[in-house]
Amino acid sequence: MSVPARRLDDRIRELCSEAVATDNSQEAAPILAELRSSLYQYTYRLRGRAAAILAGGSDFPIERRKAAHDPVKRSTP
Repeated sequence: MSVPARRLDDRIRELCSEAVATDNSQEAAPILAELRSSLYQYTYRLRGRAAAILAGGSDFPIERRKAAHDPVKRSTP
């Protein structure tokens, strides 16, 4: 299954919520399959980034969105 254009980690959170909320194992099976696939993609991308960093390369994708705990940079006039 392909992941929509939104961020992969957001989709993983959404799938986790759906899996927890599902009472029926028949309904949970496709959700868990997509979650497994999304986690594989996430891990694959993370390994690629780690390999690029460890190899000393600077041509790996930069994180576009800041984490909630990142400090806010304020511009001075």
